[in-house]
Amino acid sequence: MTDLVLTEEDYRELVKCNDGKPTTDSLRIAERFGKRHDTVLRSIDNLKCSAAFRLRNFAESSYINDQSKPQRMFTMTKDGYMFLVMGFTGEKAAIWKEAFIDAFNWMTDELQTRSLSYEQMRNHLMLEYQQERGIASFAGKTLRRWQIKKPGLEGKILAIQHDGQHTLQLN
Repeated sequence: MTDLVLTEEDYRELVKCNDGKPTTDSLRIAERFGKRHDTVLRSIDNLKCSAAFRLRNFAESSYINDQSKPQRMFTMTKDGYMFLVMGFTGEKAAIWKEAFIDAFNWMTDELQTRSLSYEQMRNHLMLEYQQERGIASFAGKTLRRWQIKKPGLEGKILAIQHDGQHTLQLN
């Protein structure tokens, strides 16, 4: 069995992010596994799984084909994908099973990294916000103190200057 070496771009082609979760679809599976799309759809339709599992892991949708007609397709989670392809056999199938699993794991890691980055950015901004609010509050308190003390200090300065002028005239 040959190892398939995929790039980040390949992973992005195999698995997409849909509502914050990694998914793939029946078209990609048909293409990569060398199957007709209607065969893959029939396999999905005939899966022996519970209704709850089907609901959680397979979403029916559509795409526009080359003749501009809407066609059925399914978007699926990693669990849905794995349930579907368990029955696919052969060397080529084994290679693509592994490649898709790697792509799902890669996308999951990417989403977790971005989520962590989001949390880090949010925490940093919250800390900065609290610090700036504290500085503004302190500045507001000191401004009020200044507004209260300023007239008294200005009065004392004027009085000293006035008294100093008198002292200079007496000498």
